[in-house]
Amino acid sequence: MLRTALRPKSLIVLAVCLSIATVFVLLSRWQLSSSEEGRTVFDPAKETVQPLVNAIPAGEPALASFADQAVEAEGSYREDSTVLVDGRIQNGQTGWWVVDALTVTDSAGQWSDAGQDMVIPVVRGWISEPEAAQEIHVPSGDVVVVGRFLPPEAPLSTEDQDPGVYRSLSPAQLTNVWDAPVYSGFVTAEAESTAADGPQINDDGTLPQDGELLSSGLQVVQVDQQPTDTSVNWLNLFYAVEWIVFAAFALWIWYRSVADDHKRQTDPEDWFVLGGEETPYYWDEQTGRYYYYDPVAQAYYFFDDQQPAESGAGRPETNRK
Repeated sequence: MLRTALRPKSLIVLAVCLSIATVFVLLSRWQLSSSEEGRTVFDPAKETVQPLVNAIPAGEPALASFADQAVEAEGSYREDSTVLVDGRIQNGQTGWWVVDALTVTDSAGQWSDAGQDMVIPVVRGWISEPEAAQEIHVPSGDVVVVGRFLPPEAPLSTEDQDPGVYRSLSPAQLTNVWDAPVYSGFVTAEAESTAADGPQINDDGTLPQDGELLSSGLQVVQVDQQPTDTSVNWLNLFYAVEWIVFAAFALWIWYRSVADDHKRQTDPEDWFVLGGEETPYYWDEQTGRYYYYDPVAQAYYFFDDQQPAESGAGRPETNRK
C-alpha cells in the first residue's frame, strides 16, 4: 500500500520565520537602547529648583530621571533624628555627613498611606569630627530646604559602627530607625531658611552658590550633576548586531526551505542523491514518481510534491524496480 506524507507549506514556513525575525529585530533594538542607558548628559532643566512634592513622587523608586534634580522641600525636622554617615570627603578631607529627617509638608496625600506624611533624609552639612554633631542645633518649626536630590545608597553593615553612625546613606535603613515612611532618595542641603523667609534661590530659579544653613558649625555640601558620559556599552552593541544576524539567519532558513522544495520537485534525482544500492529511493514506472520504503513502518511512501514524469524519463538506471 502506498501512502503520502504531507510536506510543510512554504507560506507557513515564511510566516514563522518572519515572526521569529521580527522578535530578533525587536531584541536588537532593545539591546541598542540598553547600550546607551548608562549615558549621563548634563540637563539644564535639572538646575531649576522644583518643589520636592512635584518633582519626586512620594513612595516611588528614585528613578535615574529624578537624580540630580534641584529641589526645595518645606517641612519640619523630627526631634532626635540626627545620624552620621562617615567616610565623606569635603575639600580633600574625610569627615561625616550630618543627616536629619525632614517631614515633608502636604506629602501625606501623595502615596498609598494617605494618613501619614513622608520623611526625606536631608544632608544638613559636613563636619570633620563626629563629636561636633553634639553641638549642632537642629532647627525647630517649619523650614525650607533647597538642595539636590540624589538616589539612595546601598545599605551597609553597621556591626562595627557606633550607634547612630552609618557607612552609607540608605533610606531603607533609616525608615526603620526613624519609624516613618521615607522617600527613596535624599537631599543635600545647599541652603536652609525658615518657612516665613522663603527659599534661598537665585533670581533665575537655580540653587545659590553661597547658601546659608540654620545651624552653625556645618559646612554646606554642594553636589553638581554627574559628569557627562557619552560612552557606549560595547557588549550591548555586540548583542544588538548578534540579534540582527539571527534575524537574517531565520530568513535564510525560509529561503533554503523554498529552494530545497523547488529542487526536489524539478530535479528529484539530484535532490535524493541517487547512487545505487545504498540509496533507499526508487522509481515507480506507473506513477512516474520516486518513493521510498520505511522499514520501521513497513510501508512505502511517495513524495507528494513531485511532478509526475513522462514514462521512462529522468529515472536512474541503478534504481529501477
